[in-house]
Amino acid sequence: MESITIELARQTDIPYMLELWQDTPGVGLGPGDDEISLTAFMQRNPTTCLVLKYQDSIIGTVLGGFDGRRGYIYHLVVHKDFRRQGYGKKLLQEAVKQLKALKADKIHLFVLKTNPEVEGFYEKQGWIKRKDIEIFSFNAKDKGEEE
Repeated sequence: MESITIELARQTDIPYMLELWQDTPGVGLGPGDDEISLTAFMQRNPTTCLVLKYQDSIIGTVLGGFDGRRGYIYHLVVHKDFRRQGYGKKLLQEAVKQLKALKADKIHLFVLKTNPEVEGFYEKQGWIKRKDIEIFSFNAKDKGEEE
């Protein structure tokens, strides 16, 4: 059996990443999940965006981002045929390792309320569910400047 490897995500991986995300229930895709936005994100975060590969196919992803102050984890996904084998944990650990190397002392991730089954996974990895904050979003692409 060919080995499964974790590699840095490349621009050529983006269509396959998007396909995996679209085929995975619970992954919240939004305006920033297109090839142009993902290319820019990966260029800003070249060591923290990772893919899990098996026989040249992408079977997992994680996007790590660092804004100079905090780290963020997005789209940790493992293909349904490869779940519950420790690959999600390995992807998460590698993304955290890379964010720590950039001096991210605190790392956040977001879970959609429509995807509560993954909360247990993160709690087993030592992540703490925050109860003291709410998230607000502003879609700048959807809003024009007031005249």
